[in-house]
Amino acid sequence: MNRRGFTMLELVLSLAITVLVAAGVAAMLGGIATGIALGSDTRTGLLATAATHGRLTEDLSGIASVLERSDDGRSMVLWNGDVVAGGRVEPSELRWLEFDPVRGELLRFEIRFPDDWTPLERAEHDRPISGPIDLDEAFRHADDAGILHRDVLVDGLLDTVIGSTISNPRSREIRIDLTFDLATGPLEATAIVSCHDLHPEAWRP
Repeated sequence: MNRRGFTMLELVLSLAITVLVAAGVAAMLGGIATGIALGSDTRTGLLATAATHGRLTEDLSGIASVLERSDDGRSMVLWNGDVVAGGRVEPSELRWLEFDPVRGELLRFEIRFPDDWTPLERAEHDRPISGPIDLDEAFRHADDAGILHRDVLVDGLLDTVIGSTISNPRSREIRIDLTFDLATGPLEATAIVSCHDLHPEAWRP
């Protein structure tokens, strides 16, 4: 019985065909993986957008007024309303919104007094302020006293612009333009929250 082995040419041809087939399979699998990743990232983006809008709407609903907005749109100071009766603006009635570009987070700061503080201690750290020039000082004073609490409203961001427009004489819309940092690229989303447009009695804009 005559046994005949593969010639060198046949081996080279078979290797070349194997390489071509493997390359085709790899390309196909890569395309499938990319498609799955894109689909997954799109779903993640949609879920993040919906969750963010819901959280911001819930967190910012009932805001009485926008007291100040930075020129670059990275921060805003909100007034919760006359919680401490008297028609004045107390630091404990404020919320500071701020975008941290280093961490990619939209932050909310507010004052929370310890439960064991007496009314006198609270009053000492809650003196009324009458204009924008006092807002930064109130923020620093609360931070130094350890009563300024920081909460992350949204993370995973590339950029955020916070603005507001008057929709009618007694109402205002807070518009927050968000850019999420996804694996497939930036995803832009906008959250619009309606709030009142009440002006504190003792306030100098």
